[in-house]
Parts: sequence; structure tokens; C-alpha cells
Amino acid sequence: MKKILQIGMTSNYGGIESFVMNVYRNIDRSRFQFDFINMELNGKDIAYSDEIKSLGGKIYKIPGRRENLIENRKQLRKIIQTNDYDFVHNNVLTWSYSYGITLPLSYSTSRVIVHSHNSYMNSGMYARRTLNFINRRLNYKNNIIRLACSKEAGYWLFRDKLFQIIPNGIDTDAYTFNAQIRDEYRSKFDVKNKKVFLNVGRLSYQKNHLFLLKWFKKIHQEEKNSVLFLVGDGELRNDLEEKARELGIASNVKFLGIRNDVKNIMFMSDALLFPSFYEGLPVVLVEAQATGLPAIISDTISSEIDLTNGIRRIDISNSPESYAELALRVAENSYELDRKKAHLKVRRAGYDISNTVKILEKIYRN
Repeated sequence: MKKILQIGMTSNYGGIESFVMNVYRNIDRSRFQFDFINMELNGKDIAYSDEIKSLGGKIYKIPGRRENLIENRKQLRKIIQTNDYDFVHNNVLTWSYSYGITLPLSYSTSRVIVHSHNSYMNSGMYARRTLNFINRRLNYKNNIIRLACSKEAGYWLFRDKLFQIIPNGIDTDAYTFNAQIRDEYRSKFDVKNKKVFLNVGRLSYQKNHLFLLKWFKKIHQEEKNSVLFLVGDGELRNDLEEKARELGIASNVKFLGIRNDVKNIMFMSDALLFPSFYEGLPVVLVEAQATGLPAIISDTISSEIDLTNGIRRIDISNSPESYAELALRVAENSYELDRKKAHLKVRRAGYDISNTVKILEKIYRN
């Protein structure tokens, strides 16, 4: 059996967490064992902890680097030395955390994977940017395996070094559009006769929610029978709730927090609004396309995400209000897409989890 240590999972139910769990649910667990590192602060569990344990995975809790950097290194080194892993799989956004790379290279025979899941970095993260600059030297080691979710994510992290793209696959059959669930959820949320707009993502700078709220304000001025649901949580939640009140749209903007029924909320919705400043290759856009939910996204996101004809792009340097008409038109015509067949297009594009697992199993075997 091949043993793989997964580093990079957090308490946030985000893209990395979704990707790793989609793989773990579908990989042959009689041949590949995953263990996980939890470096979350304040005693938080990593996302999907209960499910990880139910699938046979071990979770090792160690201090976060901001809590105790020395203990972080010491305990991670011990875990790596004593468990004889075949691979240490680092799921990263930047080079800022280096111990998952340097420790297995120095103190074990484990192969090291560095897997890029983003294509940019917030310019305000000064400490992280400094560490990213310092640790970028690790890119020039010849004994690491370089993976990325998209071309942009690969070029961002690895520059001119060769890397392999791993599709952010999902269980496409599970996302087959279900009209019955759509009706049930529209009744449950009391939106039977409304235009339902959706955003899914961490409430953080990267996702550009201020643009989104101004955008929806204009949408709501044009169509009073509209509502915006935000799925996710994050450090900006209080600020965004206050901004919604300031814009006079608080009663029509619903903050749902972290959910385990996002798929059903996608069935319920008429359009996904996704004006992020930057992304790697968002799992949520793979999921949305599989449900047949049309999405309007920023033109900063890789064209590799265009798996169906359900994507529209906008220039987020323009006024958000200028895209209200587009959003309403897309929501109105959402059923011009054949939502029941959309998952088949996503599968044909290579984004079914079976394809992703096949690629990763080959890497882990070799």
C-alpha cells in the first residue's frame, strides 16, 4: 500500500479541501492511504474531519506556524520520519510554507509533490509575499514533482519549470440537474417566483465581494423580485453584511455560511456571479457547469474552466452596475441550456473525478 501525507487542508470548505476530498472518496483506498496534517489555529478541525476518519484517514494535529514555528517543524519532522510515507503531497497557493518540502527531502525517502492551486497572490500579504520570495528557491530542486490545477497556476508557482496539470475533477453524475430538488429548495427558501443569484466562496479579498454587492444592488433596482445567496464564510463576513445594509439590499442578500448542500442550492439558482480577482481553477465553477447553472465570471480566470457553453466573462475593471442587464438576461435564459445534460459535457472535458484519480494513481504508483 502506498502512503501519502496530505498537507494544505484548512478548516475552510474551499477549493483545495474539495479537491483533496473528491480524490480521497474515489481513490482505491485498499492501495492508497491518505493521512492529513492539521495546522489550524484555536483548536479548529480541518474541513471534512469526520468523513476523513470514517474513510480510514489519520489526522495529525500540530501547532500552526504562527502559534509555534519551532514546534510546528519539530512535530511535522517526527510525523514524516516515523510513518515512512511514499509521498508528501503539498497543496499550496504559494511557496510561503516550506517545511512540507524541506523536511521530507532532508529526513526521509518520501517523494515530494508541490501542487499549485492558485494563480496570484494578494499584494497586501507582506509577510507571506516575503516568504514566497525566499522559498521560491525550492522550485529549482530537481527532486520535486510539480502539479497544477491550470496552466496559469503552474506558471505562477513554477515559472519555466515543467509541471503536470491535474484536472479539478468532480463526481459528474452526482451533479446531474434535478428539477424536483430545484422546486423543493425554491419552496424551502421562499424564492419560487424570484430570480435567484448565487456566489460560492470564501468571504475574503480574493473573491471581490464588494464588486458583487454593488453589482447586485443594480440588478435589484432593475428586478425587484431578485435575491442573492452567498455560500461560504471568512474574515470579511461582518464587513460585507454591513456593506449590504449600507447599500440598502440587506433584506435581499442572504449569507448562508458554510453548507453541505451547495449542489442543491445550485439547482435552485438561476445564475452564478463570480467576479474574483484571481483563481487557480475553481472547483465551484466545475460544479456549477455540471449542474447546468450559467455563470458570469471575471476575465481574469483561466479559459481552461470553459467546459460548457454556460460561461460568460466580464471585465471587473469596469463598473459593476454595467453588468446588471447581462446578469438578468443570463438568469432569464438559464433554461436555454439543457441543464440535465450539462454534466455529460463536463465529463467529456476530462473533469470527472475518475479521470483525476486515474492520473494521480499513476503518479503515486510511480
